[in-house]
Amino acid sequence: MLTALADDLWTATQPLSVMGLQIGARMTVVRLASGGLFVHAPIELSPELRAALDALGPVEVVVAPNAMHHLYLGACLAAYPQATGYAAAGAAAKHPELSLAPIPERPDPRWSADLDHLHIDGAPKLGEVAFLHKRSRTLILTDWSFYFRDAPNWLTGVYLKLSKGLGKAVQTPVLRGLIKDRAAARASTDKLLAWDFDRVVMSHRDVLERGGKQALRDATAWLKG
Repeated sequence: MLTALADDLWTATQPLSVMGLQIGARMTVVRLASGGLFVHAPIELSPELRAALDALGPVEVVVAPNAMHHLYLGACLAAYPQATGYAAAGAAAKHPELSLAPIPERPDPRWSADLDHLHIDGAPKLGEVAFLHKRSRTLILTDWSFYFRDAPNWLTGVYLKLSKGLGKAVQTPVLRGLIKDRAAARASTDKLLAWDFDRVVMSHRDVLERGGKQALRDATAWLKG
């Protein structure tokens, strides 16, 4: 249920289909220096997933990192009432019933020993916050890039071929449509590319285990046009 990527870094996935496109959904879990867990973009907590999390340590932080990845935020916080919920502005607006802290501009002391983060500008309806797991040199994204090693079904394959996104990291036409200020998006992406990372974890489909920085540079090159 949980897949270990590096020391103190795991992911879990579940099926997700959007208009017939099989994109999957991924949650990322970091064990912090405190021993507690940082849960990024929570997915549905099955009994097996909850048991696996409980075996790793107490959940301290649950994060909804953009306006789209919030569906299971409430359920995760209900399961772990001792945890603090943080949300990007767009996600927080969708959950007035929850007591959520905004993701600060600078790394919070709860995770600053382990993670850096950056608010990505230029796509206000997405409002994504990227994270860097420093020790494993892993960039953690939500929707800022996608990587499909192969096509899970024919419809997804057609879409990927039309968007030139099969077998490489890409910013899809849907994401490009959400970017309203290319200069701001480019400036934020340049800050991401200045970080020290090789692996890239995204919230849909496959993980880029190696060469992630160059792959992200190539995927976002259109922003400089």
